[in-house]
Order: sequence, then structure tokens, then C-alpha cells
Amino acid sequence: MPRIAEIDRAILAQLRKNGRMSFVELAKEVGASERTVRTHIRTMEENGTIRGYTVRESGIGLTALIRIKVSPGVEIGSFASEVTGWEGVEIIYEVSGEADLVALVHVDDTVALRSLLDKMWMAADNEIASTTTELVLEQY
Repeated sequence: MPRIAEIDRAILAQLRKNGRMSFVELAKEVGASERTVRTHIRTMEENGTIRGYTVRESGIGLTALIRIKVSPGVEIGSFASEVTGWEGVEIIYEVSGEADLVALVHVDDTVALRSLLDKMWMAADNEIASTTTELVLEQY
């Protein structure tokens, strides 16, 4: 498993927000030179952390799907809009089936995932009927 430096974490976080960000913009956001950013991205491409310009994390965090069932009478769009801006939440989908919403989240570890779930429940305990969390094991 490749060792991930703090700058790599910062680069990956920015690429999650905008995968089309230029090297100049990326360097400005992470507080490094453009050359440093290019070198780190090339290294992450070579070791498989980034492949095909899709961020592929290995050993530096986890990706999870949180299925959310809202309580009867709750406005799904309002709840989804509130949660969408939270750190770690990449996107929220309104779906059909057992759950009303599915949140795609990227966090550092299980402690951060638990904190995010706790925040969700504390912010909207009357709005959430249940949650089910699934960890992503592999991305193809």
C-alpha cells in the first residue's frame, strides 16, 4: 500500500470537488508549487492511487454509501439540500426503493464516518427514520 502524504490528501480532496481543476488552480488550493503538484499527481498515477483520472483511494480513507429513509411527512429535498454541503458528502441522490436518499461520502476512517452519521442524526433526528451504511470495497 503506498504511503500517502498530507499534500496528497489535499490534492485528492480538491480533485474530488473538481476533477478538471488545472494544475495552477490545484497548486493554489493546496498551497504548493505547480511543479510539486504535478510531481505528486504523477506519483499517485504511477502507484495506482489515481487511475484514469478517477480518484482511487488506497489506504487513506473510505468511501461509503449511506441509505437514508426519511420520516413520513418530511420534505426530502429540504433535508437533502441541508446535508449536501457537509464535509465528506460528495453527492446525494433521491432514489426509489426502500431508501429515499443515498449519500455518497468520502471520509478518512470509520471514526470520521461515525461522526458524520452522528451529525446527520443530531441535525435531523425527527426527519430521519433510518440509515443503512455500506462501505465501498472496490471501484472498477
